Amino acid sequence: MLKKWFILSFFLYLLVVPLWSSENKGTYGVVELTGTVNPVNTDYVIKAIKFSQDHSHSFIVIQLNTPGGLMSSMRSLITAILTAKIPVVVYTFPKGAQAASAGGFIMLAGNVKAMAPGTEIGAMHPVSPMLDFMKKDKRGDPNGIMEKKVLNDTVAYAKSLAQKRGRNVKWARRAVKDAISSSYLEAKKLNVVDLIVEDMADLLQKLNGRKIDFNGKTFKFQTENLAPHVFQMTWKEKLVNKLADPQIIFFLFIIAIGGIVMEIKNPGIIVPGILGGLSLILFLLGIKIIPINALGLVLIILSFVLFILELYFISYGLLTVGGLISFVVGAMILFESPLQGGGLPLSTIAAMAFVVLAFVFILIRAGVRVLKTRVTTGKAGLIGEEAIAIADFENRGQVRIHGEIWTAEFPGTVSKGELFTVEEVRGMTLKINKIDR
Repeated sequence: MLKKWFILSFFLYLLVVPLWSSENKGTYGVVELTGTVNPVNTDYVIKAIKFSQDHSHSFIVIQLNTPGGLMSSMRSLITAILTAKIPVVVYTFPKGAQAASAGGFIMLAGNVKAMAPGTEIGAMHPVSPMLDFMKKDKRGDPNGIMEKKVLNDTVAYAKSLAQKRGRNVKWARRAVKDAISSSYLEAKKLNVVDLIVEDMADLLQKLNGRKIDFNGKTFKFQTENLAPHVFQMTWKEKLVNKLADPQIIFFLFIIAIGGIVMEIKNPGIIVPGILGGLSLILFLLGIKIIPINALGLVLIILSFVLFILELYFISYGLLTVGGLISFVVGAMILFESPLQGGGLPLSTIAAMAFVVLAFVFILIRAGVRVLKTRVTTGKAGLIGEEAIAIADFENRGQVRIHGEIWTAEFPGTVSKGELFTVEEVRGMTLKINKIDR
């Protein structure tokens, strides 16, 4: 009996194990890189790559959709891709996505590069409001030394990635030097990318059986029955990632200054103070993620000071012009990144400059006018008002003002019905002076 059970168990093992193993051959990683390339989402992707290689995933797919971002974050991610112990597939996804600026470099770094229909890649020319790439020398290169340095370094980096992965080096050079972009079909034709795929299922199908050179050895993709391990940001990471956007950080700073200034000028409103305080806290958190130029910050603060001084002193617009120039220059250099998406667009700077001017000259001016308006209530409101003597007196007597009878002091003789102006209020006694008629 025992022998029969043993034989039956053995045959069941031979049937079940192959079926189980055929459906559990392994896993592959899937991680998204969406939005600007910044320290938060690149660190998130780097951690996903490390997790996948530590847990023996067959490969990892980076779903890419970015307009660009910070050079430092881009380089950190590319280093992780180049040194990964498993193949990294970079897929511009979904349809209509872009791999622009920093995204183009990340695409070039992938072991396999794929694009969905309707996507584009390129526009990798460095940009900076402090660098003028428009002025050219006789050879057509940037005229300035710093411009040449930044451009040549960026071109060399793109070419090295293309050479490393066997891509079109000429295209990589032009994408940086001339800022060209290519559609998904053009990129495939020019040997910039490997595959055009509709979706993840199509990607797995076209990867299956594909051979690549991986760290000097041949790697063959086996995608049948692989299970995806999809990485998801936590809610904290998503929140911090939202803050790691130069435009969001800039808006928070403007709101913080505006709210705090309003609360100082008009104590007791409360709401602007709370809003400004919260914005300041979030701004400080944001600049820990994305470093800022301290000089740019100082210039923006200086612009607010100049705007407010314009309300108190007659400068015939000079303080306003100085504040506007200080604001624009400060905003332009607040975030330093030679790649698109890592700084503030000029359209954003112009819009915020208009908002700040409107805020200063409408809201704050209204507050200043209120402060300058003479007080008309309480004892202070009596100064300058007209009082009439209700009886004859000498040096000290009674007068009527606002329908009330007050004790008044006057150095001399006063006749009933004489008119006076209040010069000072001393406790419950008024110091008065005659009105010359």
